[in-house]
Amino acid sequence: MKKLVPSFIATSLTLALYSSSSYAINLPNLNNNNPQCLINVPRFNRSLVNGDINTLPVLAEANQFEAIYPNIAIYQGNVLIEQGNRTIQANKVTIDSQDKNNRIVTLEGNITYQDNMIQMKGNKASMNLNNNDTNMSPSEYHLVNRLGHGDADETKLEKNRYVVLRNGSFTSCPINDDTWNIKGTTVIHDNDEQLLEVWNAVFRLGNVPVLYSPYLQLPTGDKRRSGLLMPNFSYDSIDGIDFLLPIYWNIAPNYDATITPRVLQHRGVQLQTEFRYLNEIGLGTLAFDWLQHDSKYNEDRDKKLNGNNYDDNHHRWLFHWKNEELINYNWRFYADTTRISDNQYLTDLNSKYASETDGYLTQFYQLGFNNENWDVTLGYRHFQPLYAQGKDKLYQSQPQLNMHYYNYDLGPLKFKTFSQVSHYATSGKNKPKAWRAHLEPTLNYTLNNSWAKLASEASFMATHYNQTNIKKDNELDRNVNRFMPKFSIDGKLVFERDTTLIKNYTQTLEPRVKYIYIPYRNQSNIWNYDSTLLQSDYIGLFRDQPYSGLDRIASANNLTTGITTRLYDNNKVEKFNFSVGQITYFSKSKTSEHNNELDKNSDTGSITWATNSFWRINDDLIFRGAVQYDTRINTVSLANTTIEYRLSSEKKAQLSYRYANHSYIDTIRHKNLYYNPYKQDISQAGVMMAWPLSNTISAVGSYYYDVKLKQTADSFVGLHYSDCCWGVTVQYGRKLTDWDIGSRVSKYKNKLSVNFELLGLGKTQDAKAKMLSFGKLPYITTFE
Repeated sequence: MKKLVPSFIATSLTLALYSSSSYAINLPNLNNNNPQCLINVPRFNRSLVNGDINTLPVLAEANQFEAIYPNIAIYQGNVLIEQGNRTIQANKVTIDSQDKNNRIVTLEGNITYQDNMIQMKGNKASMNLNNNDTNMSPSEYHLVNRLGHGDADETKLEKNRYVVLRNGSFTSCPINDDTWNIKGTTVIHDNDEQLLEVWNAVFRLGNVPVLYSPYLQLPTGDKRRSGLLMPNFSYDSIDGIDFLLPIYWNIAPNYDATITPRVLQHRGVQLQTEFRYLNEIGLGTLAFDWLQHDSKYNEDRDKKLNGNNYDDNHHRWLFHWKNEELINYNWRFYADTTRISDNQYLTDLNSKYASETDGYLTQFYQLGFNNENWDVTLGYRHFQPLYAQGKDKLYQSQPQLNMHYYNYDLGPLKFKTFSQVSHYATSGKNKPKAWRAHLEPTLNYTLNNSWAKLASEASFMATHYNQTNIKKDNELDRNVNRFMPKFSIDGKLVFERDTTLIKNYTQTLEPRVKYIYIPYRNQSNIWNYDSTLLQSDYIGLFRDQPYSGLDRIASANNLTTGITTRLYDNNKVEKFNFSVGQITYFSKSKTSEHNNELDKNSDTGSITWATNSFWRINDDLIFRGAVQYDTRINTVSLANTTIEYRLSSEKKAQLSYRYANHSYIDTIRHKNLYYNPYKQDISQAGVMMAWPLSNTISAVGSYYYDVKLKQTADSFVGLHYSDCCWGVTVQYGRKLTDWDIGSRVSKYKNKLSVNFELLGLGKTQDAKAKMLSFGKLPYITTFE
């Protein structure tokens, strides 16, 4: 490793010089927000002058003027000439206008030329007033209003567009700073294309030549261009060296592609590709990654390092397609699909298109139609689980037809109908399959004003099942008809007053009461295809149903009560809120005689409590928290809290804690759908921080600790150095990747990442924002 690192650093710098960044977002820009970097940078503060330069007047001032009739004019001593956007200063200026189409100006001594794009200085120059072509030697130049300067034996300005240097140099460092520069026998800067071309280029750190290239093409603005993007280098304890070299292809204004060879020391060579398109009716992204032979994966599979969570694949790949098309005013098409070759892919190789924490990948396609009264969608949804136990358990909707009908032209009444036809299947040979048809007409009557709202709603739910592949020893029926009426009434009041204890604040008190009734129907003869128990946070207390999907519709004869109080300042900014609510059951809520574990011993009364709170302590400090208490287990079921201190986007610190009771987790997951990796309560505390240590150095770090397992869940630390023209990021993290079932010990991956950047060259990103997403638990702001 020690021998390889210098080689890769040199390679990174070499490729950075070839980098021609041009992505559609986060484009490079030589402008710098740090005012210290722009000291002594030439400015153009006048209004731009447009029009034919031949028709613009020439204004001249000098200590001495001599005219040689009829075409020669000589200015000497503190000469200042202005024409359009350009100004010229020199000791002596001679204007020869004998040829009206080729008026030549000869300049001598302490020459300064400037327009809205460039400033040049030298001792001898000639200039064509008709086309603005200028030759100056020897010279130094500076880009105007942005970083970028150099010198040359001779400088030419051609067609008011090209700056051509003979034996010239370029750097995007500030004035009088040559931390790095590029010298070449010929250097051409194209202002229109925002491009720098260098022949026989030598890259120097200070005065020390480091690299040579016969030709370089570098961006100096924000136009999209084909070429190499900034490489990425990292090292971890499992994969060894990880090196990526993105190649960008600007195919057309509405099409582009990125091809990224990736070398993993212990795995092999991976090819990552991404194609983006924008057409008249929508946009989309296609991506495909391929790793021909992963030696490390094959070795781990043979040793069964992660148990049986391996697939019998010889190649490793990822496919992603996201598409959004608005075909016309009524029709639309949407696709969001990601698929991988094996369960371990995201753990081993990572991807920006999916996360291993999701537990499964979705392949979803949908065709939709809508108008004033109808919203109809036909969709296909398939799941790919990331664990071996779920392969034959996840149910797919293949297809699913949803139809919504709305009619709000019935005076005070609102009528809507939801209907759905679905087919559910799974790869498990012994698992039931079904066609399901559901119809749910609803009538709503609502009264509201500025301080109160009362909504009553009645609906009728009719569902038909046709189930196949049923075992003889279970309770399922082939054909099932389920009919359930539903009635609810929901009322809310808003009281407001000026506070007495705290001046200049307004307090609201918002009580809310909701009653819902659904009769009991035994649903044990229906398999669970798409339902799971939802969390009962404060907002969730007021849901009509505790389950998602339609296979489990729990009976309800309960009253939900809640109250929220808020504090607003004089600017109507919410400073504080607190909500608390409960559900009181008048009869037991159930879906069958064999109810879930939490409900087996429960009867009636107040079952679930939930609170939610927010406190903007000041403009920089915010607190958020939520607690759910379940009387069925007589303990807190879920809790989370976050305190964030943010002085600016550069200075932030966040403390967080989350808790989930094991019994509650085991109940809300459905045994036929989800694998539960947790064998104990989840109790994790963490801290994340980003803070500048100086004007050039920033630190970012996070640490999450599992209180129950008494071990680190996720941690990293990083330093970012950046001055006006170059930067480097060094980051080290210890990621929890898996659990060894045999030894009951967590597995970690230690990762070291090093990224270089030459500001003004290549694709530049917010380095600190990228650092905050380094861990498995990325930064999420409390302020949003």
